[in-house]
Amino acid sequence: MPTRESAAQSLALAEAAQAAVGAIAPGRWYHPTLSAFVVAIFLTNMLPDPLDITAVGVLFVSMMTFVFVQARRMGVLHRVTPEAGRQAAGGAVIGLVMYVAALTVDRQADMPWVWVPAALLTGGGILILGNNSRKKGIPAE
Repeated sequence: MPTRESAAQSLALAEAAQAAVGAIAPGRWYHPTLSAFVVAIFLTNMLPDPLDITAVGVLFVSMMTFVFVQARRMGVLHRVTPEAGRQAAGGAVIGLVMYVAALTVDRQADMPWVWVPAALLTGGGILILGNNSRKKGIPAE
């Protein structure tokens, strides 16, 4: 039977572990920012020819810089879990399917406005994947 002192020590240890997990978790703005970058990259397809490639390059470099800075700030570059790999693969599949579908509709039916719903669906899908991820260990508050 646990004593009152051992229960208090266990509770203190659990609270310390929860604080540590919360310190390495990405901020609340991490997934919405990534989704906004993806939406912006999709919407560059509506720009005229010389500007679209430049905008995609600038946005892609900005997005990758954001991801690397966030990972370095958290200090968990070596802690890529299988869950994170599945999220990245799921986001890539969503993005690729929506991009090919929007590109096909835009080219064959000459409807450039199709990039707006494709961008919003892709960004929303990535946001939902990030927010509904299963957390291991003690959940951060």
